[in-house]
Amino acid sequence: MKNLWLLAVLWLLASHAFGQYRISGYVEDESSREKLFGATVVVAGTTTGTTSNFYGYFSMPLSRDSVTLAVSFVGYQTKYLTLSLTQDTSMTIALPPMVELEAVVVEGAREEVMAVQPQVSSINIPSKQLMQLPAIAGEIDLLRGLQLLPGVQSGTEGLTGIYVRGGGPDQNLILLDGVPLYSVSHLGGLFSVFNPDVISGVNLIKGGFPARYGGRLSSVINVKVKDGNRAKRQTSGAIGLVSARLTTEGPLAQGKGSYMVGLRRTYIDLFTRPISRAATDGEVSFGYLFYDFNGKATYDLGPKDKLSVSVYSGDDKGVGKFDDDESNSKTRFQWGNFLATARWNHLISDRLFTNLSLNYTRYRFLVGFEQEDTQDNSSQFYEYRSGIQDVGARYEMEYYLSKKHQLLTGMQLTQHYFTPGVNAFKSEDQNEKSDTTFGSFNITAQELSWYLEDQWEISRRFKLNAGAHLNFYHVDGKTFSSLQPRATLRMLTGKYASFKLSYAAMQQNVHLLSSSGVGLPTDLWVPATRKVRPQISHQVTVAYSQQIAKGVELSAEVYAKRMNHLIAYSEGENWLSGGDDWQERVESDGEGASKGLEVFLHKKEGRFTGWVGYTLSKTDRQFEEINYGEPFPYRFDRRHDIGILLTYRINERIDISATWVYGTGNAITLGEGRYLAVGYGYPSLYGDFPNDRYYNDEVEIYNGRNGFRMKPYHRADFGIRFTKAKKWGERTWNLGFYNAYNRANPFYYYWADSYNNTTHEYEGRKLKQIALFPIIPAFSYEFKF
Repeated sequence: MKNLWLLAVLWLLASHAFGQYRISGYVEDESSREKLFGATVVVAGTTTGTTSNFYGYFSMPLSRDSVTLAVSFVGYQTKYLTLSLTQDTSMTIALPPMVELEAVVVEGAREEVMAVQPQVSSINIPSKQLMQLPAIAGEIDLLRGLQLLPGVQSGTEGLTGIYVRGGGPDQNLILLDGVPLYSVSHLGGLFSVFNPDVISGVNLIKGGFPARYGGRLSSVINVKVKDGNRAKRQTSGAIGLVSARLTTEGPLAQGKGSYMVGLRRTYIDLFTRPISRAATDGEVSFGYLFYDFNGKATYDLGPKDKLSVSVYSGDDKGVGKFDDDESNSKTRFQWGNFLATARWNHLISDRLFTNLSLNYTRYRFLVGFEQEDTQDNSSQFYEYRSGIQDVGARYEMEYYLSKKHQLLTGMQLTQHYFTPGVNAFKSEDQNEKSDTTFGSFNITAQELSWYLEDQWEISRRFKLNAGAHLNFYHVDGKTFSSLQPRATLRMLTGKYASFKLSYAAMQQNVHLLSSSGVGLPTDLWVPATRKVRPQISHQVTVAYSQQIAKGVELSAEVYAKRMNHLIAYSEGENWLSGGDDWQERVESDGEGASKGLEVFLHKKEGRFTGWVGYTLSKTDRQFEEINYGEPFPYRFDRRHDIGILLTYRINERIDISATWVYGTGNAITLGEGRYLAVGYGYPSLYGDFPNDRYYNDEVEIYNGRNGFRMKPYHRADFGIRFTKAKKWGERTWNLGFYNAYNRANPFYYYWADSYNNTTHEYEGRKLKQIALFPIIPAFSYEFKF
């Protein structure tokens, strides 16, 4: 045992000796001092390097006292720093934004950037690139940009749902400043909850998940909110067709801190209320609105301590009032999120970075109806509500052990409160009162997780990210435990090429019960319980990537994923089916399988930028009591999926962008024929069968669950931005077209009797479709000062 300890000490001393000096610090935006996460810091001419963490911090040992560092980030100019070190050095590196029409790329830096990024199935999108997306109804949407990436599907026409590598919308861990969001859409899915003016950037991970992430099966979408401008006060905003937004930010305490406040609100209700009153002589009034509020403040207690507080609140609200001489009634619905987090970053040393955060997140859904009868003085009240709340604490450490090893470890404790669906009913008249509450019971659960992760540079060619995520989940007196191994190996195969292999096991302790499959607010978040076990998945990914030209990268990935313990509503059930416990209305222990090929061509720099993504995939589901126990296509199984984004900067004032998407039609369950069934008697007006006669009834013929394919989906969007500097600041006109060539994409199919327009003769039943969105023009006026 003593010999083992001696060897360990000698190994640590030797690993430290290889790095004579250490350089550490932060990477930030030169103009706003916003910290940049995912920036690359490498020693020019070598493969030695690292990337900045979520808070912009980096640390790396250097084997020479005189080096040249190359620091780069998408959308910024690469900065080269020549250093002569005599001791460990801490510094802040400020990157200037890309301003030239033609970006200058140094050939030697390409290999270095690829060498220090072992992550597979991951992409960073900074805010500057998000703002180049075509606007829809005047709104630029983060989730629509992600839908253009390979392996990410949109689900249903026009909506912002995210389906990654065969997973459902509940299997995405969507983090806003590190805190989970349970609902990310407004207006039934037409817009997401992310205000583009307050977003610093987003990181998407589809496979090869690092051990620090857990709780979902299919993806991690990590959205970072801006800290605020530490250099000067700045206000920006926009006025569009359906909404307006305003954001203000600036320094605190002479640059020791910063603040940012952003508000976005629709004004649909300002039009619907007076129009509905005028159309019904004041008897009917309907209003609908949604809003998003973001607030954040940061403050440096000193060079080693930083505090930050972040808050988000967003809701959809609708109210309909109906008044006449006999009664007054009101219908209302509301759904939305609230989250808050307080965070403390502390540098114990230049090698050891720590983060402590306290988090709260809440999602709720409510629909209600009230009526008062003025004739007999009676009243009725009905309300249905569901939701989920999490209270948690998280502590993380990043230890930059040596030139070869970077260790990450952390622990998280979460208390869950579930309201799977509660009905409240009250009635009152002259004779009696009633007050009843029924439905699923509330459930609490506790979750504890711990992870350990090592980023190990085995050699110049090989780099390994390996670790494990340990999870304990306690509910109903039962504890579920799981050890989830993770590993990603990167091998350089050429000067500008790499090969990657990853494996990830994941566990998810929450389920989403969906009636519609389109991510509407009526979908219910429910916990894993004794009867309904946690979801688990195993995913293997093989990838090859190569930089084929300056700023152009081509990659191909093959993946295979298995999912277990999936759930779905039983046949004929939905969120309003009776008042029984939800566990009695679902099919559990379902299985899912997804496999596919993804190809991605990405041009990151220059006047002309964009990407082309292609996905070839197959996704199935299988439940014992659905489709006779046979596998069936997942509703959003798409054999072929294409997403193209192109942006071009004509000059300093004009930018144009265009997108095109194509996807194999969704799989749906549709009757494909009918036959006549023989019954005894014929129905009278009262619904009984009093006569001793036979009658014929038509019965639908189905070719299995999801056995029918809708028509292929394709659409093009176009946008153009006119920017001009003013004495007071900057203004931008943003014009665009959604569905530019007016494609009638199917949203819904149905059978209907068809008659000849001339002879009016019956021609039988024909299949018809409903399309939602024709060509939709959009514009917005943006300003900044």
